[in-house]
Amino acid sequence: MGDWSPGCRYRPRDRVKGPLFRVVLDHLEEFALPRPQARVVQLFRKYIECGIHRFGVARYRCPKCGDDVFVPFSCKVRGLCPSCDAKRATVTMANAVDRLLPEQGYRQWVLVVPKRLRFLMDIHWELAGEVASILAREVELFLARRCGEGAPANISFVQRFGSRLNLHPHIHAVISDGVFFKEPGLFGDVLGFKAAGPPTEAEVTALTETLRRKVLRRLRKLGYLSGEDVENMLAWPHSGFSLHAAAYAPPGDRKGLQQLLYYCGRPAISVRNVSYYAEQNRVIYRTEPRGGESWSVVMEPLEFLRKWALLVPPPRKNLVRYYGALGPNSPLRGSLVEAASDGTARARLREKKAAVCAELRSWAACLARVFEVFPLICPKCSMTMVPVAVIMNDRELVRLLTHLGLSTEFPKMLPAWSKRPAVYDCGPPGDDGCQIDPNVDLYEGTSPPGPDEAA
Repeated sequence: MGDWSPGCRYRPRDRVKGPLFRVVLDHLEEFALPRPQARVVQLFRKYIECGIHRFGVARYRCPKCGDDVFVPFSCKVRGLCPSCDAKRATVTMANAVDRLLPEQGYRQWVLVVPKRLRFLMDIHWELAGEVASILAREVELFLARRCGEGAPANISFVQRFGSRLNLHPHIHAVISDGVFFKEPGLFGDVLGFKAAGPPTEAEVTALTETLRRKVLRRLRKLGYLSGEDVENMLAWPHSGFSLHAAAYAPPGDRKGLQQLLYYCGRPAISVRNVSYYAEQNRVIYRTEPRGGESWSVVMEPLEFLRKWALLVPPPRKNLVRYYGALGPNSPLRGSLVEAASDGTARARLREKKAAVCAELRSWAACLARVFEVFPLICPKCSMTMVPVAVIMNDRELVRLLTHLGLSTEFPKMLPAWSKRPAVYDCGPPGDDGCQIDPNVDLYEGTSPPGPDEAA
């Protein structure tokens, strides 16, 4: 993994004192009273156990000096835990850069759909895949018209969140700026590539209109929109569809490609943007600065938990999809993998390829990519520590944590209020002329409690 000097030790953050952890501890019991979704409450409880030594650890030991490191378990909850999502994004990025994408130029295509379709994409998760496949197909046709026969490498990400912690399903796609194809070589077919160049503003506008019509046509065919709804949406002066294709990583810029891929798969919430004021019963979420300006969203903790919970994707649904030359049945996928593996900086370790691939997906390797400190290198003798035990016994954990001077207490949640919070009025507001259902703007991803539950 690199040359690490003695004394270079990774120091994990104290997540118990973090704002996200404190908000969940203080208000989860109150949030669970109306029980919008039992699965969401269960995921929050798993999040509380993430990174806490009291719930079990893995023990690593240096084979030379005997120094030990105790690593707590993670929750692996998608869309909820920023730490686990950051690891997942790092693994996806590392796999794409080291094994899938050869050294060519790659462009990010971002497709945003109107509120009406976001509403449907959240209720019917399969629509996100339909929209992603339409975008992949149209960009592939666009590049084929420019470059000729071939297929681009396409990794598409389904994001469910906006910059202000709002539910906003849309598509990010990292696509090669050109097409791959096979051409005859001295010892058989070899992988070729033809660059396309950046699209013009007129081409992006025309492609946006094509995507608009094909997405609406597909939703009508699947029965999610009626013919009258499609005609009304096509008559809008502002369609609500938006396509962005300005972000670009040029050939050879592997670091820029890594940043582009990580941005597409990043966690929904940034811990550093959250501030929790328990005495004032307020949570402040700051957005990323854009154009020199940054916005702050102030809300109550229960509202923050509700917005946060809406970003959790449905179970067993893919958020990362592969199209074009990287498609599962593409005849070019094997050639791309071979070309990407030959071009990676770890090509000198081909004889240890299987071990390296497993190591690149480990928890320690992900931390090393982010913090540039490998956490399982002994700070005394610079040797790699090896796992020797997994400790789950409660008595042994108490004894061990007491010896190390760490906390042996379980996280304690505050009890819920004796009086339930008021039920939000979900009655129909006035129609603004651009929604199928006037309740769309009030949609929270979960059904409002019924009369029996609200009593």
